[in-house]
Formats: sequence, structure tokens, C-alpha cells
Amino acid sequence: LAGERGDDHHQVDIGGEDVELGGDAPLVAGAAGGGRVLKGADGGWTQRVTGLFAVTALVEWVVGVGLLTGLRADERPVQVGVVAVVGAAMGVQAATARFLAVKDVPTVVVTSTLTGLASESVLGSGAGGGTVRRVAAVVLILVGAAAGAALLRWDIGAGFIAAGVVTGVVTVTGARASRPDRRQT
Repeated sequence: LAGERGDDHHQVDIGGEDVELGGDAPLVAGAAGGGRVLKGADGGWTQRVTGLFAVTALVEWVVGVGLLTGLRADERPVQVGVVAVVGAAMGVQAATARFLAVKDVPTVVVTSTLTGLASESVLGSGAGGGTVRRVAAVVLILVGAAAGAALLRWDIGAGFIAAGVVTGVVTVTGARASRPDRRQT
């Protein structure tokens, strides 16, 4: 699954076929839905955050299992459905991560992390704040991208399942860490 931005549309390659999807409609719809669910929520990790991330993980797992067990990635209706459903789920996930204000792990690109790393390096201001965290974020993103690419080359469904597993682990970890009996005072 790879996207290429055009002037007013996305072309997505699923199983060797290009699927065009107007604008960022599914992502925007998912982000709006996620924002609506989070409206009025207390800051930090809440049950709403857990629920939204769990939905995202479930979508990734269901799509992955479906593609591994019979959904044909070379059929246009499947391609459009996958792009729409996963796009909406990614919008929900992005809205939720934005709500949490996760430092140096942007949901779409690593640009802000690299900018912070460079601007505060010895070549920039020399402040150096957060260098280890930023380098770790970039390394983890690159490792995840390489693992995802390898899985997608093997089978597109495997990539979605792996994404769902990672999202599920993050969801459980965040939910457990945010429980009142686990918080440090």
C-alpha cells in the first residue's frame, strides 16, 4: 500500500493496481470523528483514547486477516474499501495522537523531529535539548518503516496485521499506565 499525492487526489497502489481516491476524504472524516469523540475529554490518556486506539487496531487486524484469508487485493472494490476504511482509521489515530500531544512522534512525517534535532544541534543553536529522544524516535520510525515494507512485500495483509499488533500493544500499554492506581504522585 503506497500513496502518491497528485494535484487533487491520491493514487494508491494496492496489489499492483492504482486506486484513486478523491482528496483526503477518508482521513479527514476519521480525524473529524476522532475529534468529535475527544471533544470535552480531559487531557492525557483516557478511556476515550483507549477506545479510539482499540478501534484503529481492530480495523488494521480485520483488514489484514481479510487480505490474508481471501479478500483479493487485485479487485477494485476491495482496493477502494481498504483505502476508505484504513484511511478513516488513520484519521482517527492521527486525531487521537494529536490530542495526546505525543512529543517528536508526528503521525504523518518526521519533519518536525528532524527540524528540532538539526536546529538544536551544534550546527544550530547548540541547545541540544531532547537529542536522545529525537534520535530514538527517528531510528524507531525507520526500523518500523523497514519492517513494514518487508512485510508488505511478503503479503499486504501481514503489514496490516503487524500495524494492528503494534497499535494494540500501544493501546494496552497506555491504558495500563494511565490507570489511577499506577500513576506516580
